[in-house]
Amino acid sequence: MPEDLDSNIGFIMGNKHRERVVQVLGSKGKLTAEKVAKFEHIPAPSVKKILTDMAERSLVFENEGIWCLTEAGQEIEREMKKRG
Repeated sequence: MPEDLDSNIGFIMGNKHRERVVQVLGSKGKLTAEKVAKFEHIPAPSVKKILTDMAERSLVFENEGIWCLTEAGQEIEREMKKRG
């Protein structure tokens, strides 16, 4: 497994809110930060910070306020499911 994948998995799985954001984007697809916050009952400012942090690692990207997982983010979501 590539080192960057390992460090990104550690980054995501080290925080329950980050895990939940990855899971909801993986299951629901493209969403606004507000929708992620509503689905996961996480305050919107927290979700926005999480998404920004994940974007810096190229795990999500945003287009006109809509967020979705990148290929790397999808890979992490699949790995999280395996580790279940």
